Amino acid sequence: MDMLKPLLVPLVLLYLLSTSSSGQDNSKIDSLIHLLNSGSHDSTCSRISFEIAAEYLDMDTTLAIEYLERGKRISMELENTRGLGQYYGLLGKMHSYHGNYDLSLLYYDRALGYFSEADDDMSYYETVKNKGNVHLFRSEYTEAMNYYNSALDFYKRQGYTLGISRCLNNMGIIYKNRGEYVEALSVYEESVLYLDEEIDAVDIAQAYINMGNVFVYLGSYEEALEYFEDALEVTEKQNNLKSMALCLANLGVVQNKCSNYAEAQKLYTRSLQVSDSIHDPIQISNCLINLGTNYSDMGNHEKGLEYVRRGMEIKMDLGDERIISNCHIHMAEIYYAMKEYETAIDLFETAIPEKEKLGDQEGLVRCFLGLGSIYLDVKDYSEATMITNVALDKAMDIRSLEHIAAGFGIKRKIAEANGDFRSAYQFATQYFQYSDSLMNEAISKAGMELEFKYRSKGLEQENENLRIQSDLTAQLMRKRNAFMRSMAGIALLLALGLVLVYYFLRRLRFTSQKLEEQNVIITRQNLKLDNLNKTKDRMMSIIAHDLRGTIGNQLTALEVFHQVGSEKDTEINQQKLLGSLKHSATYSLELLENLLHWSRLGENETKFHPEEVNLEFLIASCIALFDETAANKGIRFQLQVVEPLVCRVDRIMIEIICRNLISNAIKFSNPGGIITVGAEVKGGNLFFRVADTGVGMTKDQIGKLNRRDGFTLPGTANEKGAGIGLTLVSEFTAMHQGDIKITSEPGKGSSFMVIIPSVN
Repeated sequence: MDMLKPLLVPLVLLYLLSTSSSGQDNSKIDSLIHLLNSGSHDSTCSRISFEIAAEYLDMDTTLAIEYLERGKRISMELENTRGLGQYYGLLGKMHSYHGNYDLSLLYYDRALGYFSEADDDMSYYETVKNKGNVHLFRSEYTEAMNYYNSALDFYKRQGYTLGISRCLNNMGIIYKNRGEYVEALSVYEESVLYLDEEIDAVDIAQAYINMGNVFVYLGSYEEALEYFEDALEVTEKQNNLKSMALCLANLGVVQNKCSNYAEAQKLYTRSLQVSDSIHDPIQISNCLINLGTNYSDMGNHEKGLEYVRRGMEIKMDLGDERIISNCHIHMAEIYYAMKEYETAIDLFETAIPEKEKLGDQEGLVRCFLGLGSIYLDVKDYSEATMITNVALDKAMDIRSLEHIAAGFGIKRKIAEANGDFRSAYQFATQYFQYSDSLMNEAISKAGMELEFKYRSKGLEQENENLRIQSDLTAQLMRKRNAFMRSMAGIALLLALGLVLVYYFLRRLRFTSQKLEEQNVIITRQNLKLDNLNKTKDRMMSIIAHDLRGTIGNQLTALEVFHQVGSEKDTEINQQKLLGSLKHSATYSLELLENLLHWSRLGENETKFHPEEVNLEFLIASCIALFDETAANKGIRFQLQVVEPLVCRVDRIMIEIICRNLISNAIKFSNPGGIITVGAEVKGGNLFFRVADTGVGMTKDQIGKLNRRDGFTLPGTANEKGAGIGLTLVSEFTAMHQGDIKITSEPGKGSSFMVIIPSVN
């Protein structure tokens, strides 16, 4: 059991502490509630409600939801899209705390949509980072790294140092879990460079904790203790109880590994007391599991099993698969110590597929080492050898000195049992080499010092011989040196002249080159400015003509309502007038949204964010937006979808493509027409098609569309257009590396086929 001591470094808390812990400050909550009840403005009440909910997220789910719903209700009344984004973002974070990762990702996606609509880039990329955290919890490291890199790029452009540090910290967790310890330490150290010692103390402490955990994996316990103690000092100064509890638990882990069980027990108990005081179920369960493994190491196996089971029950409620699988390993190791081998084997074999699913290589090593020890005890040496070799290969891959030493220790015992004492000696040598790595390093340094002293004495004697020889040749060297100095002086003057000539020629060439580069830059800037002016002029023309016209129609309709509102008998068809007013407002909103995306394209602000999207739900949602508009013209939809339709695309861009093509089809369809919307994934490509039975187009009109020169025509009900909808469709399709095919025949309708790779 000494070689299989548990290492409990809870991944969930590593992330939670990468953001400052606010839930423990009751006075802050009280002051916020008092401010909320003081009759503030509605917009202020919404913001305060979300702040209170954030404080309660990991403390009291019921109260958190109560304040979330209150903030949502106010935001909906005010049509505050940013507030709705905050609501869904906090809801996603709450479900993430409780292990409901699918729901968490769903709510984060909704938050991204609202933040995008509100142009709140900071909240948008904070949500992107939070999505990365969910994938990190699920051990989906590639997806998590993509989200972190996206957020990190934005934070660096904005100069947001705290966001940069937190992204780097979480990326370090991924490197550590992959066994890439050098890369992990590198990004942890970089994350601290961005932080202020006073303002960001908690984040600095988290970086120290993460670095300490890497040294624990490497078996360098002295370095680990130094980092954990530094982190504890920082958290105690800030009185951050959540971070303090984590520091105490990690210090206990190191003391346990050094066989200081009494000291480890004190540290685990203190951590449990602090966690109880802030009602933190995650850290409470971690402390119970730590105490259980420590009791077992002290010989009290029954009590150890009791504590591990209590901790695992809490983890099962939280849905923390990583720690649940760790608990199976802990219990297997305890049953092994109790010599109940069959139960231990069952638990190890239960944990192995769980660890393979999570990609936890360190956990797999522990399982295989445990099985190797069991088969050694039951004298099944061939099985023990095979399993231990697997464990050693994996331990070498992740460079875990502790597990490598344990593996060679098992192989030594197998060799001794088989009477192969030569191999046993070799394995014992390797065991001591890895288990006493720090001591070996000290011995190596002492040997180097002795070798240095020995070489120093030899060098002194050699220097004395050289001094005697130099005295004999001094006169000859002086004469030779005088001649060489003369020649060197002449050569130096010539070289200096050549250098000066070369320098002036180089300066002249460099100046000419810089002038040419500046001319090129100025030319490019002029072209860009000309394009921006054209875009601005066209946008102002659209606003002045189309948007002004639709707003004028709305004002006219409202004026009619105002005049006839008090009359009892009127022949005006109010329903028709309302429909016209709604249609005009819908067109204005669609035009404004397209103008927004168009302007972002012109300023190169539109970013491509691919993700896994189920297009069947997205297409159905887009069609639902136009149900009433289509019904007014008597138009029917036909949906032709071939499942499955899961693609890696930019959700917002695809939704805009779908919406604009459907809107165009309705616009140019005759009353009673049919619009077909089809989609399928075939041959590695997504084929999305919108076809109508409307007025159709000539070849000349199709050519104008393909040239993107702002060509537009009135619809069958005299609907107007700005000519930028299809421009957005073309641009967003191009950003997916796709293509558009247009087929049309006058009087029979048009078909728009968008073809993009299903994986970008």
